[in-house]
Amino acid sequence: MKKRILTAALAVVCALTLFCTGITPAMASTPPSEGGAVTYAEEVRWYYRTNHGVEEMRLWSLTYQYWLTDWIPVPEDWLRP
Repeated sequence: MKKRILTAALAVVCALTLFCTGITPAMASTPPSEGGAVTYAEEVRWYYRTNHGVEEMRLWSLTYQYWLTDWIPVPEDWLRP
């Protein structure tokens, strides 16, 4: 009789241990941010020069370190920083 009670108690302890262990890590983890990964916008900068009397501009990617455009004339309504 003692053996059956001991086996039943051990089975209950094992079941509770497995049940609690399975839930605790899920509750302890932090919720993921929206979308999972965080993305950032590419940073760019305009460069200016005067070539044969014509003011020109070119776009440089600060993020990837390469030119995004060729030299183009600055439009008349362009607000230069």
